[in-house]
Amino acid sequence: MIGLRKVFLVILFYFFAVGINAQELSRSFEMRYFTNDSKANGETDFLGETQWMTTDQRIGFLKEYARVAADFFDNPNLDKQIVSDTEISDLLKNVKPQPVTSVRKTIRLDNWKAYGYKEGQDQVKARSLQEWDNCQDAVVKEGTLEVENTTITRVIDSLTWRFKVETSFKTGENGACRIILQDGMRQGIVFGVRGNKVMFGSENKTREEPIANTNDWVQLKIEADLTQKRFNLYVNDKRIQYYIPVMDTTVEAITQFSVESKGTSFIDELFIFNHTPTDQVRYPYVSKVVLDENFREKPSVEGWQTAGFDDGHWTEVKLPSAHGGLREKEEAYYLRKKVATDDFQRAVLKLETLDPGGEIWVNGQVVGVVTTRHPVEIDITRYLKRHNENIIAVKVNPYKIVYPMVHSPTDHYTGWFLGRATLELSHRCKITDVLVHTQNIGEKATQVHRVYINYPTRDYFEGSIEVNYYPWFPEEGEKVASVSRKYSIPPRIVNEYTIECEIPSPKLWSFDNPSLYKVEVILKDTLGNAVDDYVTTTGIRTVEQKNSNLYVNGKPEMLNGAQIMGFRTPVETMSKYNRCAPWETVAEELLMLKKMDANLLRLHVHAEKDTVDGINDPRFAEFGDQMGIMFIWQTASFIREGEAWNIDFDGFPKYIKQVYNHPSIVMWEASNHPNKFHNHDISATHGYVKKIYNTIYSTDQSRIISPTSAWNLTHYGNTEGTIDNEGNPIEAVPEYTAHRVTRGNQDAYTGYGKKWTELRKAPYQWAASCLKDSARAYFNFEHEESVGQPNWELCKGKPWYLLQSYEYYYNAQSVGRYLTAGEWRESQAWQAFSAWESMKKQMLLGYDGFSWCCLRGGANMGTYKKPLIDNLRHPKLAYYTNKMVFQRTWAGSADVDVVYGPEDKISPVIHHLGGETKVNLTVTIKNSENKIMDKKWYKNIELEGGRSVKKLETFRFKKVPEEIYTIEYVISEIK
Repeated sequence: MIGLRKVFLVILFYFFAVGINAQELSRSFEMRYFTNDSKANGETDFLGETQWMTTDQRIGFLKEYARVAADFFDNPNLDKQIVSDTEISDLLKNVKPQPVTSVRKTIRLDNWKAYGYKEGQDQVKARSLQEWDNCQDAVVKEGTLEVENTTITRVIDSLTWRFKVETSFKTGENGACRIILQDGMRQGIVFGVRGNKVMFGSENKTREEPIANTNDWVQLKIEADLTQKRFNLYVNDKRIQYYIPVMDTTVEAITQFSVESKGTSFIDELFIFNHTPTDQVRYPYVSKVVLDENFREKPSVEGWQTAGFDDGHWTEVKLPSAHGGLREKEEAYYLRKKVATDDFQRAVLKLETLDPGGEIWVNGQVVGVVTTRHPVEIDITRYLKRHNENIIAVKVNPYKIVYPMVHSPTDHYTGWFLGRATLELSHRCKITDVLVHTQNIGEKATQVHRVYINYPTRDYFEGSIEVNYYPWFPEEGEKVASVSRKYSIPPRIVNEYTIECEIPSPKLWSFDNPSLYKVEVILKDTLGNAVDDYVTTTGIRTVEQKNSNLYVNGKPEMLNGAQIMGFRTPVETMSKYNRCAPWETVAEELLMLKKMDANLLRLHVHAEKDTVDGINDPRFAEFGDQMGIMFIWQTASFIREGEAWNIDFDGFPKYIKQVYNHPSIVMWEASNHPNKFHNHDISATHGYVKKIYNTIYSTDQSRIISPTSAWNLTHYGNTEGTIDNEGNPIEAVPEYTAHRVTRGNQDAYTGYGKKWTELRKAPYQWAASCLKDSARAYFNFEHEESVGQPNWELCKGKPWYLLQSYEYYYNAQSVGRYLTAGEWRESQAWQAFSAWESMKKQMLLGYDGFSWCCLRGGANMGTYKKPLIDNLRHPKLAYYTNKMVFQRTWAGSADVDVVYGPEDKISPVIHHLGGETKVNLTVTIKNSENKIMDKKWYKNIELEGGRSVKKLETFRFKKVPEEIYTIEYVISEIK
């Protein structure tokens, strides 16, 4: 007995000693069915050639997976929002603005007056206001409708399905005002304000709720659903009542509305937005503005570009600023800015973009007519007045997509906008641009600067160029490096000078430690006087591909994240902000990625097909530089599909230069999946690859280049370029195997209704060829793994409520039958389960990164089901399993066996990305009641530095009853 006790104490002491010096590094889980049936031996499919479970068993498996996963990820009801407004606000406050120059005067033209106008709108609006003015006991004045003890009734286009109504009330003392939506004499919905209460119709009577700020305007909004005979009520953008029954459930349509006032009341706006269902699954409903009245005049813009024009009724906006969508369709967007100047020799106006084109005026004179989305730079020296106030005015032309993409909204008025603007007042000899990249790193880093200088006179400029480096982010510091070179600068032309500068003990930029430097380039005359300067920020970072991996700063790395498509709810602004998102949206989406432990955003914005359709928004790069997010960058030259030759080859170098200095951009992507190569002979592939490579590489030799994210649609059949897609011998153009050109595809082993068999047999032939390529990395650029329905309870009243997408049949093919709306949890479980298993296997095969299509909902009028986050910021289970596989070190089974038979063994494997370390691994099996059935320990596992896959000894748990079990893998790092 004493001997046994000593043994027990020794074992206990050992585990205590190991545990006290170990820190949990990662946690993951898998779900497996255990059976004593020998038919399950071997690698079984969920559904496919080696399947064991029946359809009912698979549904039961997914039901259990959803329950376990929701608890594991601490979101049991799957109702938590992943990002809050406070977090977004905090990020916007904390992101550092780019530094400005100290020699030349750089004026950021931040706040503009803006106005949308279409020819003849002033007359149309005057007639509309007159109609309201003609109503009894009603008057329009000072931008409001004043009503007193009256009822005004208006007939409108029928609302028969789902719709939104917004208005703002202000009532006098003891006053009351309400909106009545009705079908003839039958009242459907009533809502309004009485004193310090909001009133609303429910169950054939009016209920009331107290509200604050009763002496101020109260904004009311309803979201109505006549298919469910219910509506949501919002007060000042806060939902206070959820899914209220309509007053008369026999109402099938709203054909008119009444404004009813007791006492004196004021109405600021009336907006009715209607949705009508269609029989087109990719365009499930069409939206229409039924009424949009703000009770304000719409003056014409005659003389808008002159200094004396009265813009008091215009709105002040921050750039970039967009206009568009159904509410502003066909309106040109006019912007004005007053600028006071001192003395200067040269004045240059820079606009990030004027999309899709327009006019630029200075002091009443047109200085530029823009017909592309390219960055704009105009010398306005001769038009700008010194020591005086100047007026800069810009007109942005309206836009309507001609070739709508299948995911785009039925609102085709995709936003037109003005990017950020800067006025530079400088010496005549001017530094026009500075492009910076890292050549090599070590104890010292070598930074290469391409400095462009223009001196538009008859003579040479004699002087020198000085380059200085200062730590800038996260903390600013004193100068750490400097270099100066003398130059004799020829007149007229734009001169390019390459200057190298060594940075001692460099702080490297990486996604987990985003250090940035301020780079100051000073132009001096022969006496050493500074005559001009240029300031930018950058990071010291290298990116390359070798040994079948991606390397960042000489270390193996992966690009793991998701892409955006530019479609964000609410529906009424989805098109307006497609190409130019509000600042809050940029912050929101990058926060969503960071919370997923992602390090990548594949920047995609879609609306049109077969034509140029991308963005080049520097805000994303500026945020990513500081947040530690890497980008696969598209530029506005990008195309989604069709003929590859539709790319804007002329614009590509301009867009690259605009964002060149941002270390967060690691790859240029020229096109998504141009799909018409096979309509032509192989010369189409040869010519395109040659053209796009030379276009990009001639401007930037420091980043990876992806000519297409769907190489399988080209004629090339292997990574070497020695066979075509049919296996015939060929000789690819040299650009195909150039050292900066990468490989990738859109591999969906469990998506689009695929059976598990494809995952078990992975990789595909093209992928297998590329994974053997020692010179290149291989990326899954777009893995739309599968679909997950949202938590329908969270979107009642929204126009997409209970609408299945065109992807609905995917589950039937992958699971065995359709999953109903009531089985949305099982749908999310399939998406999450298949995502983990597929991404896990791809990582073990050597894939170097993933971009899920896509990050958030919004596409297909909000019905797109592949996104990781729904339309209202709620993450689905797949969001969490993506996060689980994005851990730097994780453990799981080495195969994708779904059912363990009596002879099957568990083959644990650890995927590691990071420095050399030593870990312990605990593998635990739990039953459906969360009871631990058995455990397996692996101690003192040596993990090599870099990227490695550690296969461990196989084992079997003790025999357990036939059931679904959860297997948890916990890795602890030994300190």
